[in-house]
Amino acid sequence: MERIIDYSEIPYSMNGQSVYLTMGSEPNLYLCLFKNGYHVINHLKDADSSTIFVTGRKQDYFCSSEEEYREKMDGYIQNAFQEHGITKPHTVAFSYQDLLDHKYHVPFVLKNEDENCGREKFLIATEEDYLQLIKTCHSLFDKRLLDICASNSRNPIYKIDYEDYLSSHFRVQEYIQTPSQYNTTVRVLTSPAQSVLYASLKYNLPEKIHDKTSMLGTMLSEIYPLSTDSIVSNTAAGGENCIIDGEHHTDEEKELLRLHHIDSDGFHQVLEASKDVHEKFRREIGVLCGFDYIYDPERDQWFLLEYHNRPMVGDYSKRWGVPYDTLHQRVLAEGRVRATAFNQVLQKTR
Repeated sequence: MERIIDYSEIPYSMNGQSVYLTMGSEPNLYLCLFKNGYHVINHLKDADSSTIFVTGRKQDYFCSSEEEYREKMDGYIQNAFQEHGITKPHTVAFSYQDLLDHKYHVPFVLKNEDENCGREKFLIATEEDYLQLIKTCHSLFDKRLLDICASNSRNPIYKIDYEDYLSSHFRVQEYIQTPSQYNTTVRVLTSPAQSVLYASLKYNLPEKIHDKTSMLGTMLSEIYPLSTDSIVSNTAAGGENCIIDGEHHTDEEKELLRLHHIDSDGFHQVLEASKDVHEKFRREIGVLCGFDYIYDPERDQWFLLEYHNRPMVGDYSKRWGVPYDTLHQRVLAEGRVRATAFNQVLQKTR
């Protein structure tokens, strides 16, 4: 496991190595690179073939918006994983008409793929949940009700086209029952230097919840009640964290790792795919990426859930005694983790 370095450990650049770092991202890292003689750029037109992308480029010139670029990138990355035999769980775009026509089979997950930390992810487990979702969507699309809900709000919620919002942001994904009483996922943190910095299994007990962590979640859960079982295993949402190559696993964690076949060739393939895909898309992603996976014991298969080019690194930071409690500490820690990944890439390119 790669130790998290201090900013002072980044070597001085004698030849003015070009690095791409978007403004506002890890300001302390930005200043450190600038002071250490690196040519820090934040416009794609200034990059060349030798530029190290510390943060990924936001969109290419052939795309009209960041949303279009992200959609294309998702497709490219999924194709790259498929070459390694790893796919996403079966996923389709959400359609209210398809919902009315009962095109979806329970159980399924309704998820906003643009939200992190488990926000706006709803498990539709029963026919009762399904009917409640239809009722909820119908109410959201009713302008009169939204007028009433937003009457005391500075932000007029009723002006949002919820049907368009749901269809453009939400996906319906097959539900995978993980191999224990817990909801589990695995986060693999990589650098494009063909390195896994950190891998952990995240787990928590499912519970009946009202999602109040986002604007739409509040609308769904409070104004039009839609209570579902939690599917979130992220530690930011209260789950536990098991470092896969850690030294002090509890008996319960050892059993969880065994049930997920962590020592198998299948999981080794997950790690190799993570490294290869990140290296292939290093300019688009940047020097740090978190890949989330879920294990299906029935098919003995790992599936890619999502990737993050700005992953939360709290568990990794705490593993090395780097504070991650206050906002200031998180900014410093995330900068140091990105500096660690940058240093790996720098060593590889020399």
